[in-house]
Amino acid sequence: MLNLRDLGNPSEFWEYFEQISKIPRCSGKEEQIRNYVKSEAEKFEFETKIDKAGNLLVRITSKNDKNPIIILQSHLDMVCEKNEKTIHDFSKDPLKLKIIEINGKKWLTADGTTLGADNGVGIAYQLAFMKKIHNGELEFGNIGLDLLFTVNEEDGLIGAFQIDKDLIKGNSLINLDGEREDIITIGCAGGILTNAKIKLDTIQINQEGDELEAMKIIITGLIGGHSGADIHRGRANAIKLIARILWKLNNNFCIYVNSINGGKRHNAIPRESNSIIYIRKKESTEIIDYINKLTTEMKLEFSSIENNLDISIQKLVDIDINKVLSKETQNKILNILYIMPNGPISMHPYIKNLVLTSTNLASILTKKHRMIVITSQRSFEVFSNLIISEKIMALFKLTDLNIKLKTIGGYGGWKPDFSSNLLKISKETYKELFNEEVNAKAFHVGLEPGVFKIKFPEVEMISIGPNTIGPHSPDERLEIKSVEKLWKFLIKLLKNLN
Repeated sequence: MLNLRDLGNPSEFWEYFEQISKIPRCSGKEEQIRNYVKSEAEKFEFETKIDKAGNLLVRITSKNDKNPIIILQSHLDMVCEKNEKTIHDFSKDPLKLKIIEINGKKWLTADGTTLGADNGVGIAYQLAFMKKIHNGELEFGNIGLDLLFTVNEEDGLIGAFQIDKDLIKGNSLINLDGEREDIITIGCAGGILTNAKIKLDTIQINQEGDELEAMKIIITGLIGGHSGADIHRGRANAIKLIARILWKLNNNFCIYVNSINGGKRHNAIPRESNSIIYIRKKESTEIIDYINKLTTEMKLEFSSIENNLDISIQKLVDIDINKVLSKETQNKILNILYIMPNGPISMHPYIKNLVLTSTNLASILTKKHRMIVITSQRSFEVFSNLIISEKIMALFKLTDLNIKLKTIGGYGGWKPDFSSNLLKISKETYKELFNEEVNAKAFHVGLEPGVFKIKFPEVEMISIGPNTIGPHSPDERLEIKSVEKLWKFLIKLLKNLN
């Protein structure tokens, strides 16, 4: 039986990580994990506060309330993603943790689901701090320490946006949502969601009379990943692939689209998609051959990246669906999806190899009377976000369909401050500990310090974390050895900030 306490130091980190992996904490459903953290804090006799948004603060006071306060911050929720064939109920099932070895390094991952290292590592570090401080094993002299746990980060940094200003009393904030032990993050992109609800015009078909048969086209096996951190890696978007297939079929054969579905989260590159269509029986062999031809093209296009891309066809028998999109609606929707921008839009003018602005065709869901399309845009500049969002809205409007458009967010990025005192001490601490330089970088992701910086401009901020790969996907994994290195750095940094 896997015992995480045996994985290394601090053992308290692994003890807590194992425990929180048993607690449901999908975005918007953080009550159980918040109650657990709160009960641990109160067991250790620390003060706790919860604001109206549901953010939790654990206050560990210093000997002198006038001393500087350092905030250690994480978010309570996780991305709940699983492979299509994985049986897992995130509302009650514990994550199935396992250890794998890759190129001589040991990693912790979960079987068929996201691991929740984003941001379970932050929660586990903070809980370990509580326990060790309470037991007298850690002492940070004259600094005060606040542990901040925010909610609903993965659904758009909602807890950070709605935080009670009285909850933040610190001079410096260390966000524990980083993904590289050798990088200190000092900047991130801002974001906006541009969503469309399309009212569907449908028609009835007579499957037997029209000599039609139903088939389901299924795309699986893609890497996916974070729609910010991985957007420049050239990974395939499952919705864009299904849109290409459908558009080409629509222009070469007589097809009737019943549904298009794919993607689940605005901040993840879609890994899977599917579509149910009707085709003429006499064209069945030709259409299947054509899809196989397109599959070969796509596998060649992404051969250096997507090794497990799979496009399968299922013939559906005894299906009682008799409604499909009208031809006009079908043509317009497929045109939009085919030409919809996706991926990096522009690069940063001053920071090499950093994406400035991007957009992600994140999810599509077909319901009885409407289709919902969610896209997300990221940029370090508010105006760049707005421009690409406006272009996507203009694209939808060109169809002249009955569409309701909505934007959510629209906040600016966290611009790098290479001169901050917190960064200076962090770099000196890293060099002192490990005799090597640490990199200070900005990333094309949305991090809560980007929101905090708007609300609390005087607070200096950084983001750090152990080595994590594949967040927001079932391939997510945490390097075991890296946990201890980051722990040592964090303790030494807090002592040097004294």
